[in-house]
Amino acid sequence: MNARKALIAVSALSTVALTSCGTLRRAGKDVVIGALTPAVAIYGGATDGFASAKSVRNGLESGSVTEVISFPFTFLYHTFEHTIYCVIHIVDLFGCPFYGLAEIAPNGSNVTPLDFYTGTWFDKASDHKVVRGGTDSQTGEPMPESGK
Repeated sequence: MNARKALIAVSALSTVALTSCGTLRRAGKDVVIGALTPAVAIYGGATDGFASAKSVRNGLESGSVTEVISFPFTFLYHTFEHTIYCVIHIVDLFGCPFYGLAEIAPNGSNVTPLDFYTGTWFDKASDHKVVRGGTDSQTGEPMPESGK
């Protein structure tokens, strides 16, 4: 067996084995989000800032001028917020070797990727339970789904 075939076989086996490893999924997500920090921060700032500016307009029951005036402030706030989330992903990457040690233990914990940004290649549906009932506006706690 030559080195090329051996490398292909090892790559295939490691791909199968490592896709179930929560630590590697978490590290992969940290690397991707960290590398895309400028784009993620600006995109997140723009989309969330626009939604917040529309909320300001609706909350004040005013015209489009209010939305235009409030957008730069909401954009800057949300861009800063997403920058902090991306920095947390970068810092979290350095903890991944320790998460791996915790996951290897026989009764180790189930490591999942951070949930600031969901729906990526690194997330599984079972990682983050989505509560369909919404959030209580007083406490911020998830509400159970109403009986349908």
